[in-house]
Amino acid sequence: MMRFLFLLSLCAALLAACAREVGPEARIAITQRPGAVLEVVYELRRAQPGIAFHEIEGDYRAARWDLPPGFEIRKKDGAEVIARRDGARFKTLVLTAHPAQGRLPKEYQPVAPYGEGGVLVYTGHFWPLTKAQARADVVFDLTPAPGGHAVAFGDNAMALHDWQSPMAHPAFVYLGPLEPIETGAVMAVIDPQTPGWIVEEFKRLVPESFEKLSAMFGAAPETKPNLFLAAVPGKPAQLSYAGDALPAQFQIMLEGGVWAKPNDQARGVFLQSTVHEAVHLWQAAARPGASKPPEWIHEGAADAIAAEILAALGEWDAAAFEADERTARTDCARELDKGTTLNGARAKGYYRALYACGHVIASAVARAEGASTADFWRAFIDRAGPEGYSEDMFYDLVAERTGDPDFAGAVRDFARKPLARPEREIDGLFAAAGALARERGR
Repeated sequence: MMRFLFLLSLCAALLAACAREVGPEARIAITQRPGAVLEVVYELRRAQPGIAFHEIEGDYRAARWDLPPGFEIRKKDGAEVIARRDGARFKTLVLTAHPAQGRLPKEYQPVAPYGEGGVLVYTGHFWPLTKAQARADVVFDLTPAPGGHAVAFGDNAMALHDWQSPMAHPAFVYLGPLEPIETGAVMAVIDPQTPGWIVEEFKRLVPESFEKLSAMFGAAPETKPNLFLAAVPGKPAQLSYAGDALPAQFQIMLEGGVWAKPNDQARGVFLQSTVHEAVHLWQAAARPGASKPPEWIHEGAADAIAAEILAALGEWDAAAFEADERTARTDCARELDKGTTLNGARAKGYYRALYACGHVIASAVARAEGASTADFWRAFIDRAGPEGYSEDMFYDLVAERTGDPDFAGAVRDFARKPLARPEREIDGLFAAAGALARERGR
């Protein structure tokens, strides 16, 4: 009997110990303070010597996160780590996060003022890492200022508790007073400062472009997308469009006086850029794999597919479509003439190359196989599967769909090797694509 009681007690102790280990590794409570200031509280399941995050370019955290006394930010192995100066472990951390001073280049903005006292939060920059540099298992509590809304995907609540993205991926969450607009296709948060003509274009363009994209890709997004549209006055002669896309979400920030009244230049930028961001919602079905393939693969294709959509909607005629391709070729040559490879362009800050040269490759491949870039991406999504895609997978599919491994090799060299005369290499790529198209037409 005593042995039975001992075993029962041991089992109970083991179960209690296991129970203490059940649950997320951290709870992150993000509360909006007046304006776009956030109070962020980390409650860790176990005491740790530090909390690691993916590094943000420009030392954003060091400059704009207020840490409690005795804590500091260190850089280690490509990560930023918040730790105590005395090296002691801790389970709780309370900090204050402010918006960046100016837009962070080629980064999701961690904290962005949005509309009338609202804020758009990118959870990825608040999400800790494991020792293996993967994102930890966490839950979020997201609370707007009193009377506000917490909006993410299909959720619109006074606060979000025990929240995790339905996409298992970092996400945008809006905290603030604006009431979202929900349609059959999307849930949108629109800043009332946005000029009325832009809002009307947005309401027309989104359902029309989504319908075309669904037809081209053969499917609609599984999760109702979130769209965020905001505007700030800026300078009178300024025309700035900043967009960011995530799985089932994208946000648009307009800045400058040129947006104030309808005009052809602003309308053209809005249409092309918004459709580009919408394309990313469908591309998200094929995520980059662990090898971290170059961004030109999806950014350039988004430009090329956006051109196909605008032509299908009747917004562009053949001349406009061809002019857009010529612009991509010119811009690509100029960027690569700066002494970088395409694969090395991002590290050097030549971001335009990712779009222009990626567009060049997408257009050349489409021409070579006698199909559209959307057709290629439909196959690419199927090929990528749950493990995501790699750069080599892209070249393999180019070889398969064009029937020419040499052409795929030329595309690979165009991306990876320094080009002495970029313009001539671009012309050569299109000449080879044209020859394959003619051969296929025989």
